[in-house]
Amino acid sequence: MDAFAEGVLVYGENNELVGWNHAALEMLGLTEANVKRAVDHPPGWALLNADLSPLAHTEVPSAIARRTRQPVFRKRMAVRLGAGRYRELVVSAVPLFRDDGEVDFVMAALLDVTRELAVVNELRVFEQFFELSADLLVVTDEKANVVHVNDAVVSTLGGPRERFLGPRFIHEVIHPEDVARIMKIGPSSPAPWEFTTRLVTSTGGTRHVAWRIVAGHATHEGRTYFARGVDVTERIAEQAELARSRELVNDAFELSQLAVMERDLTTNQVTLTSRLRELLELADGDPTSLEAFVMPDDVAEYRAHLADQSTEHGDRRVLSLRLRTAKGSMRNVRMWHRPVRDERGTVIRELTVVQDITQQSLEQARQRLNERLSSLGTMAAGVAHEINNPLSFILANLNVVADALNHFAPTPEVDMEDLRSAVHEAIEGAERVRQIVLSMRPFARSDEKQRASCDVVRIMQASLNLARNELRHRARVVTDFKPVPGVWANEARLGQVFLNLLLNAAQAIPDGHAADNEVRVSTHTERGQVVVTVRDSGHGISTEVLPRIFDPFFSTKAVGGGSGLGLFISQSIVQEYGGQLTAESTQGAGATFEVRLPSRDAQPQPRPPVVAQMGLRVLVVDDEPSILRSIERLIGKAHQLTLAQSGREALSLMQQRGDFDLVICDMMMPELSGIEVWNELTPEQRKRFVIMTGGTFTERAEAFIAANQPQILPKPFSATSLEELLARANALTGR
Repeated sequence: MDAFAEGVLVYGENNELVGWNHAALEMLGLTEANVKRAVDHPPGWALLNADLSPLAHTEVPSAIARRTRQPVFRKRMAVRLGAGRYRELVVSAVPLFRDDGEVDFVMAALLDVTRELAVVNELRVFEQFFELSADLLVVTDEKANVVHVNDAVVSTLGGPRERFLGPRFIHEVIHPEDVARIMKIGPSSPAPWEFTTRLVTSTGGTRHVAWRIVAGHATHEGRTYFARGVDVTERIAEQAELARSRELVNDAFELSQLAVMERDLTTNQVTLTSRLRELLELADGDPTSLEAFVMPDDVAEYRAHLADQSTEHGDRRVLSLRLRTAKGSMRNVRMWHRPVRDERGTVIRELTVVQDITQQSLEQARQRLNERLSSLGTMAAGVAHEINNPLSFILANLNVVADALNHFAPTPEVDMEDLRSAVHEAIEGAERVRQIVLSMRPFARSDEKQRASCDVVRIMQASLNLARNELRHRARVVTDFKPVPGVWANEARLGQVFLNLLLNAAQAIPDGHAADNEVRVSTHTERGQVVVTVRDSGHGISTEVLPRIFDPFFSTKAVGGGSGLGLFISQSIVQEYGGQLTAESTQGAGATFEVRLPSRDAQPQPRPPVVAQMGLRVLVVDDEPSILRSIERLIGKAHQLTLAQSGREALSLMQQRGDFDLVICDMMMPELSGIEVWNELTPEQRKRFVIMTGGTFTERAEAFIAANQPQILPKPFSATSLEELLARANALTGR
């Protein structure tokens, strides 16, 4: 019996098992020990009806066959194997008779149909799904003949079911213009196949259906194909309407020159207006978000802003941030971000409007800088005025003392050499103060529109004096100033450029190693241009950063460490004067900045010294008595000196005593200033009139000097500068 694939059971009298094969035991989930009752059946084991209801022993096919003396064919039943498992069987039983006509044995045959019934059930479920599905379901053979359609096809397209079977579906239901395209899809192209076609309804209308087709397993009868279609007619109409609306909106955006990015979250389609593409300097392709262009320091704020805007009650504020364009330029922008929701509150679109405020930010930064420069100029002028007056008589008196000490013989009580050294050291110290104050003078001129012929060497020396404290602990300063002609520029703004280059050079070098580093400053003339070079031995600039250092708002310093406008404004100033500011650098090998400006005039030849004659009549006017006394000590013995402490007194003296050979008058005095004294003079008297100033230039003083070009004696003055004035006055007298 073990040779049979089917299970075989043999029942004797009283319906007891007397024979079996291994296939039967396996189907029943039993062992020989269970059958022989040596071991109990497995827990939960039971014979059941096909519907899994309990099966009485008298209803087992073998019992029925013995009782009825008739064969029992293909009775369905089940076996519960335990642990929730079942096996479905088809059982037949045949009675075998003895010679006396009584039933001797009953032979039962068992067939395991568990798998076959599962397939049947699946097919039934599939048939139910097939018919109940709202999607259009179509089954075809290899020749594209439709063999079955579900009710959704009939209800959507109308007409009898036969209209869609066979080849009629291709030739009568699919729109004629789509047939050729559909017939190209087949085994040569990879499955599954997805496409959209137009289908013709029974009333002549058109429905748009999106199909997905998969191939079934091949059999001896060929291969079957299953197609699932979704009616997208309304969706396509909505998309067309949305596209028309979007075109209208985009046209409005384009006409208004707004930089707008629109993202459709349902299709993930991104649309940019031409203005935004221009702002981001995009050549090809559209980004899916603006984050790729946001400066790293602003990314966190950008993300927080988008997260806040995505909530229904987000703060509708404007975000200001910086963008890096596709070509590396910097842009300061304002951004408005608005989500668009559907009737359920779901965000379906995102609208972002960007306003370029780079130029506005630059103008504001320039204005702030100019205000700071103006404040610095006012402070510099005030400091210079307050320092220069006492410094003038300190220097003058020290020179008098130094000159007097040369006439004293040494004595045992006094070391004259040491005393002379002390006085000379005091003069050197006062002279250093004088140079520092003179360095502040270019920055005291606040009118950036005023231009004149400027001495770049003097302006660079003044800038070096101001940057001395930053440079002295970082590098040795080496200067190589070759004679150069003047340039037409504004002294204060050119000083701003030089000072910025020097401070940048200092900041490129770590402090504490001054002996090992160098900042070299040089001037020379090349092809009609004045060239000023600032070279440092600092850490240099990388090749990635170098092309961007002149961009507005670009800075390699930490947040808050710099505005990123220094080099941009410096380059703008140089270009405004018809020049160029360029940079060269190698990472780790320092940097070189070069300013080229068109020369204004030829370098003047040095004049031979002029010696003043004795006995000139000189009127000195100043409201500071110490200034008057110091000038008297310097030149009073060689010339006829008259002193006045106010402008009114000076005019009175000039009327009483006639013309003086030279009048030295302070500009800023109470009651009557040096300007007002000038206004009272004749043209001939003005030739001998010198304005003495401590550095304060009001708008009125600036206008006066520009209009009249008077002779100027800056405080603090030296004995040499006084001698030059006296020499020029002497030349005018004709003596």
